Amino acid sequence: MARARAGVLRWIASLVGISALLVLATHLLGAYLHEPLTREHAAVQTLRILTWNIGKIYLPLESRASDRDLGHVARVIRKSRAQVVALQEMRDPRQLGRLVAQLGSAWRGRIPEDRYDRRAALLTTLPVRFVELPTSTGRTAQGAELTLTVDGQPLRVTLVSLHLDAFDAERRTRQAEEILSSARRLQNAQLVVAGDFNFDPAGLSPDSSDQRLYTFLTRSMVDAGRSSGATTLVARRLDYVFYSRQHVARADARVLRGQRINLMDHDPLIVELSLEHGAAGAAGKRTP
Repeated sequence: MARARAGVLRWIASLVGISALLVLATHLLGAYLHEPLTREHAAVQTLRILTWNIGKIYLPLESRASDRDLGHVARVIRKSRAQVVALQEMRDPRQLGRLVAQLGSAWRGRIPEDRYDRRAALLTTLPVRFVELPTSTGRTAQGAELTLTVDGQPLRVTLVSLHLDAFDAERRTRQAEEILSSARRLQNAQLVVAGDFNFDPAGLSPDSSDQRLYTFLTRSMVDAGRSSGATTLVARRLDYVFYSRQHVARADARVLRGQRINLMDHDPLIVELSLEHGAAGAAGKRTP
């Protein structure tokens, strides 16, 4: 009888220990995902942004980002030397936490919990304050504010990771307009919007909804990757980085070919913005 009681006590002690470890792990994961870095500004002359839809070919089976691909995604991010990463078709904060853990303690990330099951995440190694940018359609973009030191002066930057609707052009337009309106209300000097916009301007009729959306976007921003070529398996350009021109002296963009695995259907797009205070504004250029 005494031996049985001792066994029960050992089992309870083990259970308490495991529970304590789970609580600690949850706390550390929350720190990875939500806490900003301790320094307030980062001295940056060049901002490297990577955008990538890491989902798979749309099939009746599961097409969202897979946990088994996270190691590969982390390696591509590290090799790109990006400081900011916009990812689309992620599942939830837990999956983002697993990716951040593979990237290392220098990284922070955030993903909105909207009603869609394919979400846009934003990750960075820079000091950051995350902010969600919801829309009336139920889809939320992930935003962030950075304060960089450029030419010895502070420069406040708004970053956005978004994923527009795949099937409805009017819905895409509404989402883009509402997200940009919210981003501009933050009133920062520089705006960078990255993600899967789900349209290709090539071959669009002048009066189409998507052509009007592209015109709306490029009226106030530059399409950094417009000469970089297709970003998808089916030779369409759906992934973009747009930036306001006020503080960008030069932009270089390149599609990273050969990085798709396990039925992924998008290629990563890497954009490098050379920042200056009072820059006249540059058109996007393709890196050789």
